[in-house]
Amino acid sequence: MRRAARHDDKEPRSYPRTVSAPAHVVLRPAPPSVAGLSAAVLCGLDDLTDRLVETILREDPSYSGPGRTPREDLHRSCHDNLLRILQWLSGTTDPATDPFDAPRATGQRRAEQGMPLESVLHAYRLGYRIIWEGLVQEARQRGPEGVEGLVEAAIEVWILVDEFSMAVADSYRETETEFARRDDRRRDALVDALLEGRGAERAVAADAAAALDLPEHGRYAVVVLSGPDTSRTAGDAMASRGLRVAWRSRTDREIGLVSLGRFQPCEVVGLLLARGGLRAGVSPAVDGLSEVDVAHRLAETALRALPAGESLVAELDERLPGALLVTAPDLADRLVRRALGALLDLESSECSLLLQTLRTWLETGGSAGQTAARLYCHRNTVLNRLRRLEALTDRSLDRVDHLVEWSLALLALDVLPAEQAAQA
Repeated sequence: MRRAARHDDKEPRSYPRTVSAPAHVVLRPAPPSVAGLSAAVLCGLDDLTDRLVETILREDPSYSGPGRTPREDLHRSCHDNLLRILQWLSGTTDPATDPFDAPRATGQRRAEQGMPLESVLHAYRLGYRIIWEGLVQEARQRGPEGVEGLVEAAIEVWILVDEFSMAVADSYRETETEFARRDDRRRDALVDALLEGRGAERAVAADAAAALDLPEHGRYAVVVLSGPDTSRTAGDAMASRGLRVAWRSRTDREIGLVSLGRFQPCEVVGLLLARGGLRAGVSPAVDGLSEVDVAHRLAETALRALPAGESLVAELDERLPGALLVTAPDLADRLVRRALGALLDLESSECSLLLQTLRTWLETGGSAGQTAARLYCHRNTVLNRLRRLEALTDRSLDRVDHLVEWSLALLALDVLPAEQAAQA
């Protein structure tokens, strides 16, 4: 015997919704041949709900395991979804009511509870089976005419079933996507906190370690990549060796917190160099998440100390002279002007020729012969250019301090921004 649906269960409960609704679907009215059958089945809604709950708990362990959907929540969801489908099939839906509010609320709650989507859709299939069994039973009680009418309307019933299934799946996926966004925002905020020096706070370090899946203690290095969308290539290189990295994207930077384990920063440099096309600075090793901010500053300095426009990867210790220059740009400007003097006032072509000659002479350890070979000119030509350099700069090739100034000035021209070096 059917129990009549309780008056206070005629409408599903209202649930808070935090996800946007799927694209609007215009449902066709149910055929008259199935409306009467559905109205009769709707009168037994409480019995249908109880049967569906028991069937789901029996057939899907995801719903009956510890920490899963509470029984009262499952009962409410089954009731509301059955009600909405039968209301539509019976033609009793309030025009002001969204027929998909129940599946959307269900999809959101199940995603929040961590229920597998396949289990959610399986529960829906069980619900549709129970509805269809009820329709078949009513049709048979009405004789051949009832059965024939149900057969003719079968395709419309299953179109509605598909739409409800899509609504619950869309809501589930939207909720998962929103959770992923929240997780990403939280991870970004924790990385930012570490880069800002808050890793010394015990709570921040512990939260960051848990959220980023990194050890709170141990050796770390920071990698700073120039340019956006470069972390995938770098991340693949380090993941291939088992290194764990937490990334943070900035407008023109990708920052990676690398848990070194048994590796050394120079090995990280080698991995990145092997990928090619990357421009990055790598910090020395630091101890724990509490010192990540220090490593970040050193990695940024290492990146700034690279010659402009070249795809290079270097650890800070390999670029200390350049790092000193970029951290004191005003002094670097003064050094360039003092060491190169009137040379910088020459025509561009002549200035470039003399600077190239000086650079090559320093690289060859002061050998005029090797310099001439590299520049494809006569040895005497090199000597003449060097004498002109001495005159223009008021410096001597025989003084070590002057050679140091020249070397640093040439390096400053390489690592300082072009507009800044031009003004030197």
